[in-house]
Amino acid sequence: MPKQFVPTSTGKGFTGVAKPRVTAGARSEDCVMTARKVLYLEDNPLDITLTQNALQRVGVELEIHIANNGEDYRAALGREGYDLVISDSSVPGCEGHEALWLAQRIQPGVPFLYFSGHADELHAEASLEAGAVDYIDKHDLWRLKHTVRKLFDRPPADAGADGLYLHSRRQMRLVQAVQALSTARRLEDVMAVVSTVARELVLADGATFVLREGDQCLYADEDALGPLWKGQRFPMGNCISGWVMLNGRQAVIPDIYADDRIPRELYRATFVKSLVMTPVSHGETVAAIGTYWAQAHLPDAEETALLQTLADTVAMALENVRYLRELEQKAQDRTTGLSAIQQELEAYSYAVSHDLRAPLRTINGFSNILLEEHLAKLPEEGRHYLLRICAEAARMNEQIDDLLKLFKLSGHLVRRERTDLALLASQVVVRLRSRDPKRKAAVNIASTLPINADKALVFSLLEQLIGNAWKFSGRQVHGQIEIGMQPAADGGEVFFVRDNGIGFDATRVDKLFVPFQRFHRESDFPGTGIGLAIAQRIVHRHGGRIWAESEPNRGSCFYFTLPETN
Repeated sequence: MPKQFVPTSTGKGFTGVAKPRVTAGARSEDCVMTARKVLYLEDNPLDITLTQNALQRVGVELEIHIANNGEDYRAALGREGYDLVISDSSVPGCEGHEALWLAQRIQPGVPFLYFSGHADELHAEASLEAGAVDYIDKHDLWRLKHTVRKLFDRPPADAGADGLYLHSRRQMRLVQAVQALSTARRLEDVMAVVSTVARELVLADGATFVLREGDQCLYADEDALGPLWKGQRFPMGNCISGWVMLNGRQAVIPDIYADDRIPRELYRATFVKSLVMTPVSHGETVAAIGTYWAQAHLPDAEETALLQTLADTVAMALENVRYLRELEQKAQDRTTGLSAIQQELEAYSYAVSHDLRAPLRTINGFSNILLEEHLAKLPEEGRHYLLRICAEAARMNEQIDDLLKLFKLSGHLVRRERTDLALLASQVVVRLRSRDPKRKAAVNIASTLPINADKALVFSLLEQLIGNAWKFSGRQVHGQIEIGMQPAADGGEVFFVRDNGIGFDATRVDKLFVPFQRFHRESDFPGTGIGLAIAQRIVHRHGGRIWAESEPNRGSCFYFTLPETN
């Protein structure tokens, strides 16, 4: 955690000596480093405390020097060098840009950022033009943490663009974790995610995943600087994880040797000084997630809430795993059980898709900042990696949109009305031509195709099928698409969308309507991999069926039925 150095009563000096330490999340043999010195100009004690708590979580050892006024600030700048200067925009004896100018004159080149509660656009722009690296509102503590970490966590000079790429990928960690948990089918799948993610989310020095087994606590997995208790079992009443499971609430312990719930002898051989133990509950508490720090650490409300959110996500994942295990044991009830679990998975995934928006906005926001303000400073390979990050974020946003469409279909009430599928198909083709006016393709639509179906859903169905035909026939010199109807063997009607495009291997047709299954490379034919799953869901909502025939390089034909009633 950061070391605070405050001026003496005379305002003439600072005391304290920084010691090397192992940065959270790193191996001890690789990352022993000297603390970075930060000078913080601030006269509000509460803001000082909040800022120090935020800086505890940047993952870098900081030696923080506090200056409460202009006199202390000038003295500190003249006394020793700093790696970073942070300043309020208005402090007694240092108004306007005086703090920035003093830093530039006394310590040229030192990074300087404003952290102000009175941020306005004009003053912020003027500060950036004057040489500040950033101007951050005090409400945005998360942005302060990110900026400081970005300054101090830069890759070494010889790491080049790879370091930038790896650093940027950390921002996507939460998104990846939620995705992995939402698709977990076994306990091992959940365990592979939990400990590592819990540790990374709050920059802890270690994390454990503890399962409840009767009256025992099993430390099933861990990710830590040093060994903890993986594979060991303890009575529920003899460990903090048991206390959390029995009481169903989170335990925050900044000093393990001052809390009677801690079995001190078990901890003496470890690095642990502070911890948070979070219950994993879904009706009943079935597990706990422990996070540990090697230095005294008091997590704030944001950290504890983040851990509880992760625990709630894990609880749902464990519940899904339990359901699937029961289904395997009850073959006779398999159909009913799978239907119930599918509904719950969809409801869960729908909520998760909404929650993914927040971290994705952060990724997009900081990537755009890099594009707009720092692109020219990056080497060519660094620019390439940054553009890849932006492209992947945009693709993920499209996937979330399509996921939401897919999940909404489960609860959509089918409103049937008499309409013409041929007219709807024509409207889809008009849209496609307007988006790609240079494309020359012959589209043949039957003169009339009367149906009794949900007009909006059928339009979405045709968007997916005709859109695919348009895309996959795009490389043909004379692209051809046909939309029509033919009699079914049972006397009904079968509609079809046929093209002369690239086609696909029919031996893989069983995976055709599975979300995220792709038969062609993303670089050749962009897409989210969810379109055909949406098409299938719409047809099934009408009580129909959908299938396809194809050969590589000889086109494809998708058939579907839309019965008059379900």
